[in-house]
Amino acid sequence: MSEGKPSFWCCDGCMRNLKHGEIRFNCLECLNYDLCETCMQTLEPPHPHRLIRLLAFGDEETEGLEEFCQIRIASGIKLSAAMYPDRYCLGTRDVDKSNPSLYADTYSWLTYRTVRERAENFGHGLRSIIEPLNYLAICAANRPEWVITDFACIFQNIISVPIYCLFNDRELAYIINNTKITVVVCDAQMLSKFIHLSKECSSLQHIVCMDPISQSLEGN
Repeated sequence: MSEGKPSFWCCDGCMRNLKHGEIRFNCLECLNYDLCETCMQTLEPPHPHRLIRLLAFGDEETEGLEEFCQIRIASGIKLSAAMYPDRYCLGTRDVDKSNPSLYADTYSWLTYRTVRERAENFGHGLRSIIEPLNYLAICAANRPEWVITDFACIFQNIISVPIYCLFNDRELAYIINNTKITVVVCDAQMLSKFIHLSKECSSLQHIVCMDPISQSLEGN
C-alpha cells in the first residue's frame, strides 16, 4: 500500500485533500460536507449540524491478487481483506460512558485485515478439536465474534450450524443430537445452558466461549 495515498474526500474547512486512512467527520444534513479532525476541533464558528465520525479511503489494493481470480467463498473473503485491508469491516456500537445502560452514537470498528487474521487464527485453533466436514454450532447474540467464527469454519471446511439463543433446552438438544454437533461456540449468556445440555448430547465434545468464563463455571 502506497504511503499517503489520497482518499475520495477533501476537508471543507481547510480545503485539504484527505489521505487514505484518515478520519473524516461527515455532516448528516449538508450534501458532501466533511471536516478533518483538526478542523472539527478548531473550526470557528463550529458547523451547525450534527457530524459523524467516518473513515476516508481511496482506491482498493489491486497488486498481487491473481491467486483469488477463481472466487469461492473462502477466497472471496480473503480477496476483500486484500483489497480493503484497512477499511472498516465489523463494528460494535459503543456504550454511553455516562450511562452504561444506553448506547452512544459511536462505533468501535475492526478492519478487514483484522477480521481475516482473527478468523484464520481461530480456524487453526479449531482444527485441534474438530475435523473438516464435522459440525460446529454458533449460538450467541449479534457480535463480530459470531461472523469471525463462521469465517473460521469456512476457511477450515467445517460445517457451521447457526442456533437461535431463544430456543429452549429441548430444541437445543434436538439440534445438537440430530446434527451430531461436536463443538459449540457460544457467548457467556448461553454457556451455562450448553454445559447443562452436554449430559444429554453424546456427540458434543467441546464448548468454546467467546467471553471470559466466570469462576463459578470454571469447574464445570
